[in-house]
Amino acid sequence: MTRELSNNINHELKTPVGVIRGYLDTIATHQEMVPEMKQKFIENARNAMDRLCNLLNDLSSITRLEEGANSISNEDVDLNDLLFNISTELESINMTNNIHFSYDIPDGCIVIGNYNLLYGMMMNLIRNADFHSRGENCGIRLLSQNSREYTFAFADDGVGVGEQHLSHLFDRFYRIDKGRSRKVGGTGLGLPIVKNTVTVFGGTIFARNRQPHGLEFVFTLMKARQEASSEA
Repeated sequence: MTRELSNNINHELKTPVGVIRGYLDTIATHQEMVPEMKQKFIENARNAMDRLCNLLNDLSSITRLEEGANSISNEDVDLNDLLFNISTELESINMTNNIHFSYDIPDGCIVIGNYNLLYGMMMNLIRNADFHSRGENCGIRLLSQNSREYTFAFADDGVGVGEQHLSHLFDRFYRIDKGRSRKVGGTGLGLPIVKNTVTVFGGTIFARNRQPHGLEFVFTLMKARQEASSEA
C-alpha cells in the first residue's frame, strides 16, 4: 500500500511539473514567439502551477489528519454559522463554476470539531459537486439527530456515479474520469480529506446515489457537550 501510494503521489506531481517545464522551455527556446502565444503559454503554466500548489496543500492536509489527529484541537463549532459564512463567500467572490449551494440546518446546531477543518471539508464537498456532478445545485441538510450525534446529508442534482465506484470515492487519487478530473483541476484528494475530517471527530460517512439522479454523502458529527446534555 505504501509503495502504491508513493507511486501515485510521484505520478500526480510529475504531471503538472512536466507541463510547467514544457511551457517554460518552449518560451525560452523560441525568442521569436509572438506575444499572444507567449501569454497563452504563461497562463497555461500558471494553471499547472495552481494545480501543483493545490495538490501539495491537499497532501499536507491529509497527512495532518492521518498522522497528527491527536494534536488537532477540538472546539465547539456552530455549523449554521459556518455554512452561512461559506454561502456568503461563495456568492461574493464567485468561487464556483456554475453550481448553486444551499443549506438547511437549524439554529443551535453545534458540533465537536475544528472550524478550519470543517470549513475545508465543506468546501471540498462543494468543489467535488461543482467539478464533477454536472448538476446545477448542491446543498446540505440535517437528516436526523439523537442524544449523541447529528446525521447530515450533502447532495447534488447531477448525474451520480456508477455503483461500482461508490466504495472507492474516498480512495486517494481515485478518479472516475481521469481526463475530466485533471481538466477541471481536481487533485484526487478532496474526498479522502472529507472522510478523514469526519473520522478524526468521531463520525462516519458513506456515499450513495439519489433518486432520480445525483450523489449524496451521509455523515455524522458528534454533538457539542452542552447540546448533547440538553437532549439527554
